[in-house]
Amino acid sequence: MAVHETKVHDVNLIDFRSSKPENDIDVYLEPLIDDLKSLWVGIRGVYDAHNGEYFTLRAALMWTINDFPSYGNLSGCVVKGYKACPICGDDTPSHMLKNGHKICYIGHRKWLPINHPYRRQRAAFNGKPEYGIPPEPLTGEEVLHMVENGDRVCWKKKSIFFDLEYWKYLPVRHALDVMHIEKNVCDSIISTLLEIPGKK
Repeated sequence: MAVHETKVHDVNLIDFRSSKPENDIDVYLEPLIDDLKSLWVGIRGVYDAHNGEYFTLRAALMWTINDFPSYGNLSGCVVKGYKACPICGDDTPSHMLKNGHKICYIGHRKWLPINHPYRRQRAAFNGKPEYGIPPEPLTGEEVLHMVENGDRVCWKKKSIFFDLEYWKYLPVRHALDVMHIEKNVCDSIISTLLEIPGKK
């Protein structure tokens, strides 16, 4: 990891922005994956002090918990642009804002119950009612097939977690950390309202 030092008013500042692994996170995860493979097979001769006997230790990684940008780096999914929803994929309901030139996602009402009043509201949303049904999340096997065949534009790489033989069979592979998402959304709203440069 490259660390750049900058001297400003005789104070040494370290800029870690260039040292973020982002999509190259798999390089740093390789030792972890090797350990997880060993734990899946089992490590013999682990001593249980309570029972006074040796046993074979086995473990599996159930899922990762992260914010949305990290979700993209770990899962290999595109989390920016028109197809940024890992559930909707190619059918992501995205729209470019005229003035802000940013992409917004307007299909969230399809996860509400079919008779929910928000589904019929037009003015509060995009001027249209929502009658769609939520898509089924892709299974790990479907995701692996797509990234290996390159037939899906919303996947940018094959996640290193697929090196674990059980990963493609897990119903939930990545979970979102609501606390960090709330903080990021709050920061964006406040930065927009206060017109903080570079934070909108």
